[in-house]
Amino acid sequence: STGFRAPSLAQINFNTVSTNVIGGVAVDVLLDRNDGPVSRAVGIPALKQERSQSASVGFTGRAGSILTFTVDGYYIHIQDRIVLTGTFDQSDNIIGGTLTSLGVGKAQFFANAAATTTWGLDAVVANTLGVGSGRLTTTLAANLNRLLVTNIQTTPLLAGKEETFFGEREQAFVKASAPPFKINLTFDYNLGRFGALVRFVQFGGVKLIDYDGNPENYGQRLTTDVALSYALTNQLRLSLGSSNLFNVYPSFFNPLVTETGGAWDPVQMGSNGRMLFAKLQVKF
Repeated sequence: STGFRAPSLAQINFNTVSTNVIGGVAVDVLLDRNDGPVSRAVGIPALKQERSQSASVGFTGRAGSILTFTVDGYYIHIQDRIVLTGTFDQSDNIIGGTLTSLGVGKAQFFANAAATTTWGLDAVVANTLGVGSGRLTTTLAANLNRLLVTNIQTTPLLAGKEETFFGEREQAFVKASAPPFKINLTFDYNLGRFGALVRFVQFGGVKLIDYDGNPENYGQRLTTDVALSYALTNQLRLSLGSSNLFNVYPSFFNPLVTETGGAWDPVQMGSNGRMLFAKLQVKF
C-alpha cells in the first residue's frame, strides 16, 4: 500500500530559542520556523508531504482448543521524512556568515531530510485454561524491528554537509523511537467478580549520542505491572494497581550533555518510575 502524511502545524510554524547547557556552558539555539528568515536565508525549502510504501503478511492459527497464535511481518519505507536537523553555528564555512549577520549563534530546522526503511515482526501467543474455579489467560507478545536511514537529502546550499544536516546523533533519535525488541508476558486471572493481572515488559536497549559525541547506551529494562479489580455491578468495575511496580528507571547519564538537560533522554519505557492508580470502568 501507499500513503502520505502532510507536515504538521508544529513542524511548519514552531519557532523557539532554547538554552542548552553543553559541557557546562549555556548555548542559545534557534529552532526556526519553516518560513522563517533564517530558514530561507540558508536555503531550507518549504516542507512537503512524506510519502510511504508499506507491505505486510501474516497468519493466524490455533493449537487445540486453548492456544492461539498470530504472526505478522511488515515493511515500511518513508520518503522525504520530516526530521529535525543538526545544529549549524557561526563557524560553518557555508552558512556561518549568514547566521552571524542575522545575529544567530546556533540554528536548526525541520526539513524533508531523510528516507527510512523499517522491517518488523509482531507475534502473539495466547492460552486460556481453567485454574481452580477461575480462568487464567496467558499472553506472550513480541515485536522485533529494525529501522535504517537509507538516504540523506540536504539542500543544494548545504550539499556535502550531511553529517551536520542529519548526522549520526540526529539519526539516533529517530532509530531510538522504538527499541529493537519489546516483549510482553501477561497473566490475567478472573474468578467471578474478581480479577488479577500481572504483566512483565522487557524493553530492548537503544543507543543515543550526547552533545560531546559520546554514546549513551540505554540498557535493556524489565518492568512489572500489577492490578486487582472487582466488578461492582455488570456495568462498573473498580481497579487498583501499579505500573512499573519495582520503580525501574532508564540508564542514568550526565545531565550536562543530554538533549533534555536531565538524567536521561526520552526512551519508550518512560522515566516516571513507579505509578499507582485507581480506575473505575463504566460499560454502557
